[in-house]
Parts: sequence; structure tokens; C-alpha cells
Amino acid sequence: MTRPPIRFPRSRPPRYEVEFTGDVRIPSSVPGLTLGGDLYLPKGAGRVPALVTVHTGRKDGLGGIAARKYLRYFAERGYAVLYVDSFGIGTSEGVPRPILSPEEVDDGVSVVEWAAAQPWCTGRVGMWGLSHGGMTTLAVASRQPPHLRAIFPVMGWTDAERDLVHPAGLRGGIGMFGHLSLYNIFCALLPPLREHDKAEHETLWKERLEKFEPWFADSWLHPPGHPVWEQRRVDARRITVPSLCVAGWRDLFCASMITAYQQIRGPKRLLVGPWLHTFPDVAGVEPVPSAALACAWWDRWLHGEVPRTRERPATFFVQGGEGRWVQAPRWPPEKTGDQVFVAARSGHLYRSNRTGRSTAVVTTVCRSDDTVGALSGLTKHPIDKFGYPLDQHEDDTRSLAFTSAPFPEPVLVAGSPTARVIITPATSASRCVVKVTDVDEQDRSVLVSMGVADLDSPRPQRNGSPYVVQVRLDPTCYRLAAGHRLRLVLAMADVPRLWPAGKPALLGVRVIQASGDYVGLAAEGYGGNTATTLSLPVCDPASLTDVVVDPPERRTSARDVPKDRWEITRDHLGDAVRLTVAKEDRVRYTEGSLAMRTLLGFEVANGDAAGARMLASGEKTAETADGDRATVRAEIDMRAAAATVTAEVLINGTPFCTREWTLS
Repeated sequence: MTRPPIRFPRSRPPRYEVEFTGDVRIPSSVPGLTLGGDLYLPKGAGRVPALVTVHTGRKDGLGGIAARKYLRYFAERGYAVLYVDSFGIGTSEGVPRPILSPEEVDDGVSVVEWAAAQPWCTGRVGMWGLSHGGMTTLAVASRQPPHLRAIFPVMGWTDAERDLVHPAGLRGGIGMFGHLSLYNIFCALLPPLREHDKAEHETLWKERLEKFEPWFADSWLHPPGHPVWEQRRVDARRITVPSLCVAGWRDLFCASMITAYQQIRGPKRLLVGPWLHTFPDVAGVEPVPSAALACAWWDRWLHGEVPRTRERPATFFVQGGEGRWVQAPRWPPEKTGDQVFVAARSGHLYRSNRTGRSTAVVTTVCRSDDTVGALSGLTKHPIDKFGYPLDQHEDDTRSLAFTSAPFPEPVLVAGSPTARVIITPATSASRCVVKVTDVDEQDRSVLVSMGVADLDSPRPQRNGSPYVVQVRLDPTCYRLAAGHRLRLVLAMADVPRLWPAGKPALLGVRVIQASGDYVGLAAEGYGGNTATTLSLPVCDPASLTDVVVDPPERRTSARDVPKDRWEITRDHLGDAVRLTVAKEDRVRYTEGSLAMRTLLGFEVANGDAAGARMLASGEKTAETADGDRATVRAEIDMRAAAATVTAEVLINGTPFCTREWTLS
């Protein structure tokens, strides 16, 4: 029976004018030191619930300015809204802390409890935020402050090491060490920009210039597996408040955000779209009015309003083909079963069947290629508007690739694919990157999902026997069309997400010998023999309810057209690859204008991982209404064994302060 479609919640009209107070002082977790926040109050509303976000993207910077329309949106609909600078950022006192440090979470708890005690608050507090703000929201909720009653985390994370700095416990690449490290320097070293803030906090800013330590240095000095990362993990199972979680299929925190949703033990909803790292309302692909959804969430859990319609907890976008929005009672949705495929020496991927004759199992070996990975796009980096995966075909040919026959009918994959890779003693590789792609009739290979395994942690004793590595790939919802083929790809590199692994290596895996031998091979093997398999969680499309989404209202913006650039250049003669990402953001607003540009280059030659290099540079300039101009310039030169970070502050074009960090 076909269910009637559900309509995505629409925005309700504003009810209040907004009263703004800048730089409200809020106690931090450190006695005597305060945080700076902007407060948006609905005029004439009396005591109302409060909404809090604590963010490293400072309130007078690009992040804070972009958030203003949502801050006002919630205030116009009956909420007191606070946007607070993280400790040591903007007008908040102190020196910036390492990312996701316990003290950073302490500050969030302090803000929640302070807001609850204010005369304009009912004592009910909600918390929300994108990216760093989403991470802070999840971390604070896990502490269970008594007045926090609901949360709205958007594309956050719970494990600073494995979700961000060192993905899957392997040395990270340009995501943290490039993009976010530059952004951290800009946010920390730019002086307060508003007239009142400049007068009040100039001394604070000057002291910070000399004491600041960048996220880059903290990440470099704490390699994968360092004990400090355990102190910065968030246990989402401790979250019991109602939680509206938002993830993006192409966002670097997709798996972390969905895992957090599954672990949360309170009332919860999940929204997942085909987005990069951006707020859903302004996404370049399939935008949705998530602010309206959040407002309905706040109304229910902070105002106590009964929802008008009963909706299913999980709303997500089906990728592949034209795509569609659907809802299900849970994530992952109930599956009809698992389709299991087995890899063959011929390069084929065969559908497994439990009945039939036994199989012959052999070893196939591939040499490492340090240039593989760039075609996967910028989905594992904090990029918001561009960088969707490209055709994977060339990377596929440089890896172990196994391709199925065309599907006779469509298959809907919903959940986390799992690869069971049988590693042979011939393997010297330290990692195994697993990808699943959708191969169309023109042989274009579209990335569906990926995962990575650290083969050194722990590596079984070398006793001459193969061993099993279970790789859980990123969650996805993807429709494989009839006539398309499925491809399993095994590689040893994923640049520039992961730093190249070092000297050349071999990856040996067990596969079946011939095309007829797949019959009788179950996922666990047959007759004592085992081979590499891929398991897909398959869902019945008829079990999902269609959702009608009205795109958010597109408003005119004062933001200039950005000059963004993403290039991948392959030197076939030198067998090398170079990635260039140039990004520029500009915005004009009442207090002046802001411009930020970054240029990031990464290059590596196959067989010379030790020679890999990243150069990241950029500047952020603020021009105030009174004519002053402040600029922060930064440059990062990162190699396998050493790195240099430099930062310079200029006031009206004159150098004011220079810092340098040398790491080895």
C-alpha cells in the first residue's frame, strides 16, 4: 500500500520584534574570566526559553555574521537567543583552547546554566550549532546540565581524533592541518571589530597575541593514539535530552553524526541530505528549511506544544538518479536483507549464493599508489559549496577493483555497507581504504560510500595465515539503477584526506579463483575457505514514505560572488598528483566588511610519500565602519617529518605582530 506523502514543516510567521544587546558578559568555567555573547530578545514576550550556541567562529566574524539570520529567526518566534564566542576567541577572555578539550565543554555547561538563571528566561534552555557549534552541543548535552532540555546539533562530531584530526586513527591530511588550521588562526588573532568591543578588549587581544597556540600545533604534537584524544571523546550514550540531529551524506562528519543519533537515549529525530559541510537552508544542492524544523522542535520541547502531525523519526534523501526525500520509523530503515558479493581474481564481483559447489581461493596483490584519493572530492574536508566526488575511474584503475554484472533491477542501499577483507601475509601496507562505487553504462564510477582500516592497530602475529579485517563503510542511502554495476575498490591511499603512508607497500587479499567458483560462498566462507566479500544492506523502497519539501526562501545577500577554485592535476610522466583549492568569502554588513581568502596546495609523487608537501596560505581582512583595517595573514608548510606555521597581524597595512611555530 502506497502511503500519502508527508510535507516538510513550513516556517511559521514571526511574532516579535527583536531587541539586540552586544557583548553580554557570561561567566566561563574559569573563575574571574568571562565569555562574550550577543543576545537577541523577543520584545514584549516576557520570560521565554533560551537558545544557546557556543562557537569558535566568532560572533563578529564570517561564521557569526552568517548565523545572524537564524539568531533573529528564532528570536522573532519567541526565544531568547545567545551566540557566544568560545574561550579566548573574539571578546571572550582567556587564551584559545585545544579543540574539544574538557574545559571547552565546561564553558558550554556554564553558559547553559547562566542563561537559565536570567530574568528573561523560563529556565528551559536549548542548544544548537553547526560544525564546531554542533560538536559543542553534543559534548555539553553529554554532561547533562539540569536546565538543558533539547538540542539541535548540525554536522558535529564526538571524537576529535578519529572524526577530524586523524581519520580512523591514521595521520590526517589537509582537513585539519590545512583548512581548519588557517581558520583557527584567523579567528583567534583578528582583533575585536565593533567599536565598543575594540575599546573594551584591546588589551585582552594584545595579550592573546603572545600566548596563542594554534590547533595545528596541538594536532601535530598529539599523533594518532595519543592518550590526550581519549580525554576529548564524547559519549553520546549519555545524551538523554530530545535531539534533532542533522547530517550530510557528503559531509566529513556524516558517520559521526549518525552514530551519535543512534546512541542518544532520549527522544530524537534525524535529518540527512546530500550536503557538504553547510547549513541545510543554504546548501547548494537540495536545500531544506531546517530552521523551520528546528523551531517546531523547540516549540515542542521548550514551549510544550503538541505537534499537529505525527511524523516518522528519520528523514533522509535517497541519492542516485533523480533522488527523493523520504521518511522511515528509524535509521537505518528496516532492511529486506543483505546482498553479499565476493571478489574474484579476474576483477569480477559476483553475487554470493549459499548453495552449490565449493570454491577455490587464491591471492591477488596490488602495489601501493600514493596518488589515489583526490578524485573522491572534498567530502572529507570542511568545504561548504563545492567539491562533490568526481569520476573515480582513474583511481579505480590504480587500485584493486572488482566489478559486478549489471543489475537487472534497481537496488536501494540504506545503511552502512561492510567489507570483509581477507588480508594475506604478503601484505606490508599499513592501511586499507575501501570504496564502493556505482558504475553506469558509460563506465563512469560514482562514489557511493567509503571506509578505512588501520592494518597496524592491531596487526595479528605474522604466522603465515591470512586474517580478517572488517571495514564498516560510511552510512549512505543510495539507489543503484537497473543496468548499473557495483564496484568494490581496495587502495592503500586516500590523499589528501590522509597523509601518505610512507615507503611503497603491498596489499594482498584472498579472492576466489574463477568466475564459476563463487557459487556456494557465503559471507563467512565455505568449506573452511574464505575470500573477500562486500555486504550491502538492502531496503524495500515501498517501506519509505515520500516527503514533499518546499525549498527555503532565497533572500538577496550582500555577499559578493566568491572566487572558488578546485583543480586536480596529474603529471603522468612523473606519476604525481597535485591538488589546488582556492576559496574566497566576502561579506558587507552594517559594521563594515570582511574578506577571507585561502589557497591550499598538496602534491605527492607515487613512490615518494616522504616527499609529500602541503602549502596552505591565506588572509582575513576586516574593514570597520570608521575606516580601520585589520588583517591576519597565515602560512603553513607541512611535510612528512616537519612543519612551519607563521602568522602576521597588520593594522592599517602596518605589521603589528608576527608569530612562528616550527614543529618536527
